[in-house]
Amino acid sequence: MQTYAFLIKAKAKATDAKHLFCWLSAKSDSRAEREIANILEDAEIETGRGAPYLQPVRTDWPVVDDLPEEGKLDNTWCDRYELNEDGRSWKLISRPAPEPELSNSEVTTSLVPVAKEELPTTSDEASIPLENRGLAVRIAIHLLNDKYQTHITKAQQITATELSLDEGNSYMQNLMQAISDVAEFSDLSLHVEWKLVQAVKAVFPQDGEHAPTLLVDFVTNWISSEPDSRNQLVEDWQSGNLPAKEPVTRSEDVTDKMEHPAAQLGFRQQFLAAYICDEFAHHVTADQRIMISDLMLDVDNHYVQNLMLAAENVAEAKKYSWQEIWKLTDAVKKVFAPSARHELGVVLRFMQAWAATHHIDRGLLVKEWQAGKRVAAIQRTDSGTTAGGGIPTDRNPDYIHTLDTLDIEIALATLPMDFDIYNFPASIHRRAKEIVSNKESPFKEWSAALRKTPGILDFSRAAIFALIRGAAEDVHRFPALLNRYINKSLAESNHDAPTAETLAAARQVNSASVVAAVIQGTEPVESLDNLETGFAVVGKQVAEAAGKTAGDSKTTTEVANLGNGVFSIDNLMGHQSATSTTTLQNEAADDVQMEETGRDEAQTDSAVPPGEAENVSTESGAAARPQATAVDNNIDTGHQINDGESYTLMTHVMVDLETMGNNPEAPIVAIGAVFFDPGTGKTGEEFYQIVSLESAMEFGAKPDAATIIWWMKQSAEARAAITGGDAISLMDAIDNLDEFIHTNSANGIKYVQLWGNGSSFDNVILRRAYEQVGAELSVPFWNDRDVRTIVELGKVVGINPRYQIPFDGDMHNALADARHQVKYVSAIWQKLTQN
Repeated sequence: MQTYAFLIKAKAKATDAKHLFCWLSAKSDSRAEREIANILEDAEIETGRGAPYLQPVRTDWPVVDDLPEEGKLDNTWCDRYELNEDGRSWKLISRPAPEPELSNSEVTTSLVPVAKEELPTTSDEASIPLENRGLAVRIAIHLLNDKYQTHITKAQQITATELSLDEGNSYMQNLMQAISDVAEFSDLSLHVEWKLVQAVKAVFPQDGEHAPTLLVDFVTNWISSEPDSRNQLVEDWQSGNLPAKEPVTRSEDVTDKMEHPAAQLGFRQQFLAAYICDEFAHHVTADQRIMISDLMLDVDNHYVQNLMLAAENVAEAKKYSWQEIWKLTDAVKKVFAPSARHELGVVLRFMQAWAATHHIDRGLLVKEWQAGKRVAAIQRTDSGTTAGGGIPTDRNPDYIHTLDTLDIEIALATLPMDFDIYNFPASIHRRAKEIVSNKESPFKEWSAALRKTPGILDFSRAAIFALIRGAAEDVHRFPALLNRYINKSLAESNHDAPTAETLAAARQVNSASVVAAVIQGTEPVESLDNLETGFAVVGKQVAEAAGKTAGDSKTTTEVANLGNGVFSIDNLMGHQSATSTTTLQNEAADDVQMEETGRDEAQTDSAVPPGEAENVSTESGAAARPQATAVDNNIDTGHQINDGESYTLMTHVMVDLETMGNNPEAPIVAIGAVFFDPGTGKTGEEFYQIVSLESAMEFGAKPDAATIIWWMKQSAEARAAITGGDAISLMDAIDNLDEFIHTNSANGIKYVQLWGNGSSFDNVILRRAYEQVGAELSVPFWNDRDVRTIVELGKVVGINPRYQIPFDGDMHNALADARHQVKYVSAIWQKLTQN
């Protein structure tokens, strides 16, 4: 058994409450925390938010003779003992020693008068050092007392604080303003401060009205005067003989009072200073500072507001010097005209791209954006030259072409079969990826040569195919000969519209033409098997319909090519034309075209290898879910579902939140929860609910701009999951979640283990949401469990299944994320406990 000591502090607002002390014995820390909670509950003492006491704080166990009884709350302990500076160990409160009796000679000596400014009025009550108080309190004490004091009483401190906060006392406020305008005042000692305030009181009576400028002039003159001449200065001011001001020339006035170093401005002010300055300057004038202040408050100026908001979300910009901020703002003005209105997301993308680009390439980046080419970066070849990529080619306009995608095209061009180079089958695409991964020949030789070619990304795909397929068979074996061939043959004038000769050299097979030929009967139906899935499916359906129509009618039929692999067969069907065109069937999982729409933002999760899967349904009607195989043959990944024969209650519940912020008061927009057993890997009941963002903010939740912009970059499925029409209020969602946990917990709510991702995220935000709606999460705080901590433990023992287990569902969907977290937490749990 170990001994534990706890201090339960009373809040400052609870005037009737006193600090409590308690000690007890327990086998472990968790048992001790549960025991102190039970003691407080038995004593009907509430702690935490809204209660008169703070949460119990563990301290060192004191070894003294007057300890209270074990398990008893003692409200007199803090009258005798107090915590040391470390906040853990205890010390006895020292009592002031009784004053010794003074002899007659000592009394006589003590009555000898002392100089007025050197007499400290300290006593037993005056124990607070005045020098450690704030400026306003010190000035108020000097005003209230004609005698110099080094220590003050608590009553004097309260009175001085009230005086400093009294906005109706114009004398005090004007004096504070005058002192704050004189920088030299901060160098004065406490004694000299008192002398200055006494001089101010002598010159400016407290019952009169005085101009603030006169106070500033007097304070400035008094501080700058020699100590011996200060009394004469006071007499001169009292008699009205004010010192004459030295004449100041206009140029000195401009230099001393109107210019301010731009490097000393705030982050946003520097951006606005760069915005209003067409040329780089180290200083800003007073008029420019006024203009900057006006711009910061002008919420109708969309350009300025977007500039400041975008700058706040570029992390690198906050580390920039004033010169770099000016260069970035100048680049923004060149790309986005201040006279036009621009989207915030586009401005942010450019600033992020500018920050991520090497300073040598930033001029090229600006030129690309000015030309309408919103490239994410200036790409370089392996030899260091510009790789291009900023001009339109025959590729999809939304397709991001890089040196890595060029490798895929090179691998495709080395394949012997003919196919549509713009819509190739998924099987061919997979084979090309294998070639790149294995660095097979002749791909690796072609890749090494073309990746060094300047401007290679500007050439069309047809030109790349024609170059490789038109070369001699063994040219790749001779590097010098290969380079001469590339320099001689790689030429193209119209990159977005390759010529017929180039397409023929690339052995391009037009999928639409093949489909039309099959429909018209000039090509066999088997030719469709070599096409991309969309063309093959539509072509077979149209060919079948055309065959039936041909059997019923001898009239000449006509097939209309609508483009993009869509054909009209209205004439074949023999009835009036429909208003809608043929809809392509959804592509199979393996039939993914290469030219899918690209996005500039980085993926949040690394790709994971495919795993085996099986579907298991529950008797309760829960949706079947694919299940991944175990990471290790001896480990169950913990993602089975109950077989429906029995209803099993569980203790562990995984919670995942989707929020509009990272702070503890972030608004919740979706809640996902799954009961599970980490030891066996089985999952139980599930919970998913979309929460109204408006409702969450009405209860006091605070979103942040960076998270909102992050959500704007996520997939359409992820965004749709939090903006669905079935969103409910935060209070209803909290009630439903609480009922879900109570209903499905095995041993009662007090024993539920609540898992969340991050020690300061899911669980903290969820508990704060309970408080916002006036409820309390029944799961004890000591039962909070952190997913990230167990992941780190898994890494220590050599297992990290988070990315080894395939992700099922849409990323950033609260329920899908919770299911995935259950899988890898269970795998790590079993690895840690298998011995």
